[in-house]
Amino acid sequence: MTRARIAILCVLLSACSRPSTETHRAAPPSPTIGYGTAMADVARRFELLGRAASGGRFELAEYQLGEIEEQFTETLPRAAPPREGHPEVLPAMASAFAQTTVTDLRRAIAARDRARFNAAFERAATACNGCHQASGHGFIEVPMTPGRAIPNVDALPSVSP
Repeated sequence: MTRARIAILCVLLSACSRPSTETHRAAPPSPTIGYGTAMADVARRFELLGRAASGGRFELAEYQLGEIEEQFTETLPRAAPPREGHPEVLPAMASAFAQTTVTDLRRAIAARDRARFNAAFERAATACNGCHQASGHGFIEVPMTPGRAIPNVDALPSVSP
């Protein structure tokens, strides 16, 4: 094969491998995560946070808190809101949680003090449950005690007639 033919072949192969402007389409938008999916991750990490701190594994607790903070500051603001309940309350409540509750938990973890952590965890669970109530999802209950499963799925007390 002559050099001229090789050069022509290279040009043709190069042209064929490049997408033409006519057939090139923009990549589809990345899928939006739903609020419930993001909150399920927060619940799992909050449970692990409590279990880790209860076991004195404060580095793991600190890591989980960082992941929770990332959900509140990066994921939830872009998440698709739930279709039911009162989603309009979520942005302000999520922002307040990220600014105050995460800071409270971070200080308790840094102190390596289980009693202080337990108190901060209880305040965080109270904030979670308040948001769930306000947004119409009060049936999603976060236990006040670190280490318990989230959400609380324990049997409700029976009501006597």
